[in-house]
Amino acid sequence: MRILPVSSGKGGVGKTTFALNLALALAKTQSTVLIDMDTGTSSLRNFLDAPVERDLFHFLKKGTSMEECRQALPLSMDPDRAFAKFNFIASPRGFVHDIVNFDSATKNKLVQAINVLRADYVIIDLKAGLDTHVLDFLPISNSGIILFTPGLRAATLAAAEIAKAILFRMLNIMLSAPLVRERYFPADGQPAPLFQRLHDFLQHGQDPEAKNLDDFINEAAEQFPQDNFIRVLRYYVENFKVYYVLNKFNTVAESVENTIKPLVENIFRTVSSRVSFRNLGWVVENEEIKKSSETGIPYLVRRYYQKRETPARVLDSDDYLRDLCGLATKRQPAQKKPTLKDELSNQIDLLRSIYICNAGSDPETNFDFIAAAIKEFSAYSNHQFGMKHIFSEGEFLERFQARIG
Repeated sequence: MRILPVSSGKGGVGKTTFALNLALALAKTQSTVLIDMDTGTSSLRNFLDAPVERDLFHFLKKGTSMEECRQALPLSMDPDRAFAKFNFIASPRGFVHDIVNFDSATKNKLVQAINVLRADYVIIDLKAGLDTHVLDFLPISNSGIILFTPGLRAATLAAAEIAKAILFRMLNIMLSAPLVRERYFPADGQPAPLFQRLHDFLQHGQDPEAKNLDDFINEAAEQFPQDNFIRVLRYYVENFKVYYVLNKFNTVAESVENTIKPLVENIFRTVSSRVSFRNLGWVVENEEIKKSSETGIPYLVRRYYQKRETPARVLDSDDYLRDLCGLATKRQPAQKKPTLKDELSNQIDLLRSIYICNAGSDPETNFDFIAAAIKEFSAYSNHQFGMKHIFSEGEFLERFQARIG
């Protein structure tokens, strides 16, 4: 199973519509469950006109299992059962205080139930913005899928903050490891100066001497040249990947200027130039998607029944797709520090390659391409992508300490 949270820094970027249709695209070949975690408003129910017998309220308050809360599309919407491998789990329609503002026990109950769902893919539609209820369902070592649009620059900058928060959370967990505290926190409880500064930087994002994590890593490598913790710290930063999708795509130039450039610039400046980026694809702006949102019938379902007499085009998971997604060869350690110009050039080249090779000029092909890319990323262990299950901090600490011990 691969768990893929979909997040956005701001509302209005089409996150729920994207998550719904992505789940349907994956469900063409794989069993897929879409979980609506936008508790309080249930955005999914606003875009999917399907009866809901049991939702998260029944799971949390009535003793119903998560499996029993899975709902299929009604036969009236999908008479051919073309999307039989798709299920969804809805949030309550109204405001339920204990569900909207759930405590750690409720979170743990949700996590444990999600981790044992029987599915190839679990798509989690998170609420917009960033708080603990969002962060706790995001991966620890990669970004999950971040969605933003060229039409809303503020959403791109907020998306950068999501990636930053995930990475900083991971490093904070590392600093809390008993082995690290024994090594760098003397008996008086005060850490070594460098690690006190790093701790403060992770909390506040500022330091009088270091502008980002690269400066801390370089300084630490000079002070502790043989230290295994520093080596592992560098490894986790260098292997942190930001996976993103451009929604309401218009042109390459607009997307570069309003989304890719500010995203990469922000991460390089405030976090690290060692972070890498993976563009999963785009979804073009389309009136049919707007109509599907208004009718409550998902775009891909409407599209299927509009053209079911025409054989659907299936994207092959071949070398062409692997090359577009950066999967042709395993990424080797960088020989030199990458520059902002290099990373922007890589992202622009990828965007142009997809555009020129026509990864899709209509939304259906867009979603098929993104689904194929997701399957490719999920299949290769050298790509940290999503989660095989939602890790607790304790589980991550065990793995981390084994690497530095």
